[in-house]
Amino acid sequence: MFGLSKTSRRELESCSPIEESLPADSDYRLSGFTAGTRIATAQGWRTVEAITVGDELLTFDNGAQKVVAVTRGAHFACSDTLPAFATPIDVPRGTIGNDDPMVLLPEQPVLVESDAAEAMTGDPFALVPAKALVGFRGIERFRSLRPVEVITLHLENDELVFADGGGLLLVPSAIPGASALDLIEAAGRPAPYKVARGPLAEALVAAMSKEDARSYRNATVAA
Repeated sequence: MFGLSKTSRRELESCSPIEESLPADSDYRLSGFTAGTRIATAQGWRTVEAITVGDELLTFDNGAQKVVAVTRGAHFACSDTLPAFATPIDVPRGTIGNDDPMVLLPEQPVLVESDAAEAMTGDPFALVPAKALVGFRGIERFRSLRPVEVITLHLENDELVFADGGGLLLVPSAIPGASALDLIEAAGRPAPYKVARGPLAEALVAAMSKEDARSYRNATVAA
């Protein structure tokens, strides 16, 4: 249900031979922000590639928090041999609270809010990987025409930040080689945000789709 179900209008051409060549030490970037994503900072909206160590991001739960590290890499989204699990996710405007279209990596945790989440977990808010949203409100996978630059911002603690006008995405405290996201904080406490994965995430998004369909039917009847 949540696999590579359809192709986007973006999947129009194959990559050029230059773009198809991957460096020997490359790997697939599965989370982080794609270049061009706008992030809410204490100084206003800024593209993620313009954010540096020491800048303050506006977080959902804890106000302004300083960036402690920035890591960068390239996601070879244009590769004709890119496996389905690594293809980026195209999120239309307004789908998850975003004012602008978004391009997310498949494992990037996204906050969703729904009655379905509350019914299943006791909390109206839930974090799911972007790949779990494929098929929901027009969200789909796509292959771009060139490699995608990926920037990961790191804060002192895991935090939810505002992206592209209102979408809420998880920014990790974990820095490569330091600690794993979803395991522990530096102080040894449980990570404050848990991401629903696998069958739980699929069931949650399926319930949200049914909720949308029910709301549409009720609105049609009322009209």
